[in-house]
Amino acid sequence: MEQKVSIVVPVYNVEKYLKRCVDSLIEQSYSNLEILLIDDGSKDSSLSICKEYELKDSRIRVFHKENEGLGLTRNYGIERATGEYITFVDSDDYLTSDAIAAMLEPATATDADVVIANMFYKDEEMKVAVAEHLYTGADIKRVIINRMMGNYAKKEDAFSYTATAKLFKKKLFTENNLNFPSERKLIWEDLAFSVEAYPLCEKVYVLHKPIYYYCFNEGSLTHTYKANKLELVMELYHYMGKKIQELKLPVEAQYRLNTNFIGHIRTCIKLEVFYADKNGFGTAIQNIRKICSRKDVQTLIGNYPKASFNRLQYIYNFAMEHRWIYTVYFLTWLQNKKKRIE
Repeated sequence: MEQKVSIVVPVYNVEKYLKRCVDSLIEQSYSNLEILLIDDGSKDSSLSICKEYELKDSRIRVFHKENEGLGLTRNYGIERATGEYITFVDSDDYLTSDAIAAMLEPATATDADVVIANMFYKDEEMKVAVAEHLYTGADIKRVIINRMMGNYAKKEDAFSYTATAKLFKKKLFTENNLNFPSERKLIWEDLAFSVEAYPLCEKVYVLHKPIYYYCFNEGSLTHTYKANKLELVMELYHYMGKKIQELKLPVEAQYRLNTNFIGHIRTCIKLEVFYADKNGFGTAIQNIRKICSRKDVQTLIGNYPKASFNRLQYIYNFAMEHRWIYTVYFLTWLQNKKKRIE
């Protein structure tokens, strides 16, 4: 008998993208699916669109609840999923037509707890940092979880920690009481989830085939200004540092985490500069000064190997370390002019 796959789709104010997403699900070459569309208190027409699809396809189940955020909405879907496998799709993204079949084949052939597939971003295939292979035992920590912490120095060898483009055994959740944290407490809930989920796995299969289209959405949480974003970023940084110690990950895991979070700190500064017209130049300067003056930020920058920076990064971090706030603002302004915040 074919295994049933549950597709959990949190939905929140995505009327512009939702049909593209759901169409990609109902057109899958593998048909034994249930599609859980979970409206997380949308204020646009997203719920109505979901209900329209529910009438068209008996595999679709629609739920509506108060707004709680992405992580807790996924948990809501996990509790109601009836498939042997679960995959997660964000409602502003979409799948290739053979996505489920492509992931399910190695999952059943190897009895993997998780199959990790590849993604497209802006229609380009993202690089895969590790070999296509069935990983077991200590290699799950050494190769997969370790590289989820970030890049190593100047190498582009980080491994995706997102919950999307992955196929999970349902019992991984039910037998371990595994769930997602709220991104309102741990800002990148997928990263926090990864250090809970993958240590529970006996087998993880890495599939190089790209099956998921990750789409840039300026309205997503990643690109939204929050006055307390740096506090949330550093709270997660400290949380992940503790998990690295608890899991006894390789020494380089902390190095990778530092690389990752220096980038996130820079993004917080970029957002301050980007929103300076709205929030005021003085407010932006004040907030950047607060960021650069934080003891944990200064420690992170001070301990990071200078050889890992290119010349521009070195100047930028030197300015942050010495709290040359106007220099930091100007360099960030130049970067924002050249590149969008992504």
